Amino acid sequence: MARDRSYEEFAVQYDRGSADNIYNTLLDRPAVQSKCPPLAGRRVLEAGCAGGALTRWLVGQGAARVVALDASPTLVKLAGERLGDRAEVRVHDLREPLDFLADASVDVVVSSLTLHYLEDWVPTLAEFRRVLAPGGTVVLSTHHPLNDFEMSPSGDYFRIEELRDEWPSFGPPTPVVRFFRRPLGQMISEVHRAGLVLRELYEPRADPARREEFGKRFDKLSRKPWFLVLVLGHPGDLAEGGTAPTAG
Repeated sequence: MARDRSYEEFAVQYDRGSADNIYNTLLDRPAVQSKCPPLAGRRVLEAGCAGGALTRWLVGQGAARVVALDASPTLVKLAGERLGDRAEVRVHDLREPLDFLADASVDVVVSSLTLHYLEDWVPTLAEFRRVLAPGGTVVLSTHHPLNDFEMSPSGDYFRIEELRDEWPSFGPPTPVVRFFRRPLGQMISEVHRAGLVLRELYEPRADPARREEFGKRFDKLSRKPWFLVLVLGHPGDLAEGGTAPTAG
């Protein structure tokens, strides 16, 4: 996530809460994992690792190298303690260049529920493109614009605006989290401006096979879009016979 004191201030509570929060464990992470290409022997960058829950999965898939980043020193410390030498975990603000990574040095970039903390996606996505090797894949999840629009103070869907949301389940005290809402068209425009192309757009929904685990939230999360997953790549990969963009 980008540099934002709000997460550092409740990092331990967030780490504990996200470990069994159904939005993370049953909706977002399975969606991101399902869109990752085979990772065995691949070089992986995770942009926004929090306490390392998804990082453990990336390592477990046999990735040759995993570099995991987060802006919260506390969350990076927790992730490092859990992962040991199986991943390189470091504090980094995604608004800054990835100057510790060489061009075309990463096969897969994974970013789970992180980019909505950035007001401008283009510099960060451009860095993803720079470090991404030919044929590589970027898998990122973010808030769904339809869901975020319900909190819009302006009522103008086409604006990019900062929102503040209270998360009582991660308190007490109740944390207030700040992030940016943007329309879907703006997301795709920024992807293209960064030099990447959209391969797939996926709107995850609650899995009926896990209905009991979702409990009372199943109906809501099976009918209403909560998150959005974008699968990106280099433009030339499509020209050389890659997969055309799809929606799901």
